[in-house]
Amino acid sequence: MEYFDDDYFDDEKIYPLDPKKVSSLLEEDGPLASFFEKYEAREPQLALTKSICRCFNEEAIGVFEAGTGVGKSLAYLLPAMMWAKQNKKRVVISTGTINLQQQLIEKDVLTAKKILGKGFQDMKACLVKGRHNFLCLRRMTQALRENDFFTEGQEELDKIKEWATETKDGSRSDLDFMPTEKVWSTVCSEPDNCPMNKCPYFSGCFVMKLKREAENSSILVANHHILFADLSVRAEGFGYQGTAVLPSYDNIIIDEAHGIEDAAQSFFSSDISRFALHKQINLLYRFRRGKQAGILSGIVSISKKAELFTEIINLLEVSAASFNILEEQALQVLQSYQSKSLAQTSSDEKEKLLSSVDNFFKNINNLNIKLESLINAADGEDDEEGYIRDGFVILRRLKKMASVMENFLNSSEFPDDVFWFEKIKTSQGEAVRFIQTPLNLAPIMRRSVFMPMATVICVSATLKIGDDFNFWLNRNGLYNFTEKKIIKDFFPSPFPYEKNVVFNIPTDMPMPDENNFQDAVNETVLALLEITQGKTLILFTSYDSLQKTCEYVREHIDEKIKILKQGEADRMQLLYEFKDDVTSCLFATSSFWAGVDVPGESLSHVILVKLPFAVPTEPIFKARADLIEKSGGNSFMQLSVPEAVVQFRQGFGRLMRSNTDRGIVTVLDKRILVKRYGSIFIQSIPQTIQCFSETKAVLNKIEDFLYNN
Repeated sequence: MEYFDDDYFDDEKIYPLDPKKVSSLLEEDGPLASFFEKYEAREPQLALTKSICRCFNEEAIGVFEAGTGVGKSLAYLLPAMMWAKQNKKRVVISTGTINLQQQLIEKDVLTAKKILGKGFQDMKACLVKGRHNFLCLRRMTQALRENDFFTEGQEELDKIKEWATETKDGSRSDLDFMPTEKVWSTVCSEPDNCPMNKCPYFSGCFVMKLKREAENSSILVANHHILFADLSVRAEGFGYQGTAVLPSYDNIIIDEAHGIEDAAQSFFSSDISRFALHKQINLLYRFRRGKQAGILSGIVSISKKAELFTEIINLLEVSAASFNILEEQALQVLQSYQSKSLAQTSSDEKEKLLSSVDNFFKNINNLNIKLESLINAADGEDDEEGYIRDGFVILRRLKKMASVMENFLNSSEFPDDVFWFEKIKTSQGEAVRFIQTPLNLAPIMRRSVFMPMATVICVSATLKIGDDFNFWLNRNGLYNFTEKKIIKDFFPSPFPYEKNVVFNIPTDMPMPDENNFQDAVNETVLALLEITQGKTLILFTSYDSLQKTCEYVREHIDEKIKILKQGEADRMQLLYEFKDDVTSCLFATSSFWAGVDVPGESLSHVILVKLPFAVPTEPIFKARADLIEKSGGNSFMQLSVPEAVVQFRQGFGRLMRSNTDRGIVTVLDKRILVKRYGSIFIQSIPQTIQCFSETKAVLNKIEDFLYNN
């Protein structure tokens, strides 16, 4: 605990960073250069490092766009680690994914320590993951005790039991196999179901071990979901001192900051689905093969109102059945739509749907009343197994579900929220999820993220639209923000796009709304793949279009070229295969537009089939667009285009992942040339070799670039 004691946050004296000194570590005569035979300092990296130092010194908010290859990880790690040591302050670094977290901990932090030298070797950095990533020994023991109910996952459960005696951190990533979600959900740690020091396994608890490690660390590497989980607890009354989900901190660096709105939206939404409901019901009571299990029987055994048992069992069945009716009603309303909001349903549809909502709400509310009465009448002195605590956990979850349904019934009282429902594809068919989402996250972001912190630094390769940050600032609560100084800047990529990238747009493609567009996409993608012989990422905006093109290509392509398709394997497996096999092509949609890092020959060509405009009927998008129109704005230019530009830049950015990469980006949507807004897309990417011509000329250009240069 070199940097942490009881007075950790009481030291008022601030020791500012010297921007020149910190950035000099990355100069050609600095310590980083000694790691390489030929080292060239990157001016954008040096400038970014200085700007981040300034943010710490001035307790400012930093908003920085750093192009691919700038080296933003070291640019923020070096100031963060020096600030933490000099001022005995903890810094939280939040990333988009666990993979990025691991890269920071396993690679970048170690490099930063080497650069900083001897005085930093003992500085502790901790990778913080959500509870669900960790094994709970108590819940595993419970699952093993009820192993009759795990016939399908018994083998997995036995493997986990064996692994539990060997693992050091209890993290799912430490397993040598990937357990099914069904089995893992029965043994993982849960944030609202932990008896803390009353647990018989407390001394060996993997989550408590992580908490202790985090409390003794200067740098916490978290992800956006954990960050918002922590900040929401603090904003709701816990305060910003002491440990919530994370230990105390007042400095945040948000990497991949273009994604924080989506992360916040996901976190601050409330939902209910059949799976969530059935999970709680099964925890309460299960009856199979003549045996009953679940905590309900345990509560009944110590409760003075045991006569409620039969009534509660009946209400469990009735609640499940009434939700099934609600789900069927919602599927009828949705039909061919993936999602709808209450505002998008007709009056007749809405009336029928809300009638089913009301029926389910009454049933689950009655269940909650009876269950609460049963638990309150239980004798705590006889509760050796923790039935009362577990019962209250389930009751709290059921009450939250009931609350979502009650809010659906009274949606007019929540003008700042969107009430919507969507299809979920499962192995058992289609299900429906009902969701309540804040319409505008800006006030939440201001209140819970930017106001309470001393310093918040936001970094990404895609924050600007055109020449300014206004769209991102507005969406995240920083537009016209005067409470703190905001430092904004752009640091261009040092990669040689102007000579290493060809940007193609076939001018003879039909428009996307024309009937022959899909046929043209099929034929053009096939022709492009035959020239590149694999090495291509094809990004679609629609899974239906992806399927049609993929099927066509598989029928006509040379069998030597391997076709990988999203949905036929998990994301990581697909990416590993794509990286390892230079003859492969990957057909993918929305989730692959960002976060794909494949340097080298394996990814030499990115095809963007259509400009990634949001589906105009998507409930949250539609609600935000309507709000803009009602206030006299233009939702297409103020919302549709900026969102699409950010996504387009992410897709384009998949190509160049190192200084030596060279390749091609081809856009099959000629709206980028013929529509007035198209120039915004072209201006948003680095300068490249351009070929805006007929398909034949584009194919010749690609062939010449790949094989004659």
